[in-house]
Amino acid sequence: MSQYAFSQSPHSISALVNQPRLIDLRRITASTAKNLNAVHLHHDLAEICFVETGRTRCIVEKHPYNIERGDLLFRNANTLHNFFDECSEDFSASLIRIAGLQLKSLSRGQIINKNFRPIIQSQSYEPIIRQHFSLLHALAPKSKDKDIAAAANHIMESLIIISTKLIMSRKSLFDGQEYNLGLRIKKYIDEHYLENLHLTTIAAALHMNTYYLAHIFKQIIGYSPIQYMIHRRIGEAQKLLINTNLTVTDIALYCGYNNSNYFQIVFNNIVGMPPGKYRKAQ
Repeated sequence: MSQYAFSQSPHSISALVNQPRLIDLRRITASTAKNLNAVHLHHDLAEICFVETGRTRCIVEKHPYNIERGDLLFRNANTLHNFFDECSEDFSASLIRIAGLQLKSLSRGQIINKNFRPIIQSQSYEPIIRQHFSLLHALAPKSKDKDIAAAANHIMESLIIISTKLIMSRKSLFDGQEYNLGLRIKKYIDEHYLENLHLTTIAAALHMNTYYLAHIFKQIIGYSPIQYMIHRRIGEAQKLLINTNLTVTDIALYCGYNNSNYFQIVFNNIVGMPPGKYRKAQ
């Protein structure tokens, strides 16, 4: 017989300040993801999305992210986001929306600090997270029953606590000198991304070894320095396409691309559609 004693400490870094409400549960597949492609936000709804199989891309606050099997995607309330419809054929994910969320040290509706990357690999917790979502799907057909709904709400609370533990453990990896160094590199790129930046120029400006700079930045931010620069440029291009009447060629030049055709290839690879189509879709 196996017996495990659980901690009895009432104190937790992930304690819920109040009791949030599970609003709904969705299963998203490659065929249904396209219905979520429009950029939108929810004023009082936080979301947890778990990728069960395959891969896709999404945008959170104008930053594109690749997500794949085992990843958790966290979205705070009042956060602009969408899914791309460019999913692998086997893509499948479960998503819950949560109202009234309040965690210690975070604003209402936040499940993750807005300065953190919203994608986290579930790692050793993946089987447990899968079981949580499986239970929710099993209860879903009887969700109108008040007792069943209450049980589902407790499962959601458990998911929030486990997710917060994952978020905080990832943060602890980034505490201290390396974390601050990563933010310093990010700040430099944020201030100069429209210039002719190369890894060597960034390293020289910050008096760092190029290999070490690239390693630290990728560990903290999740992208290589050049990938991050490209995403910032394309994000700026998206803003200009929506808010100005500048031509695609002018926008390409402003964003650091002397070759308009190359700019359109890069834009299409990141956003999932060419600049002209993106402008018309907004």
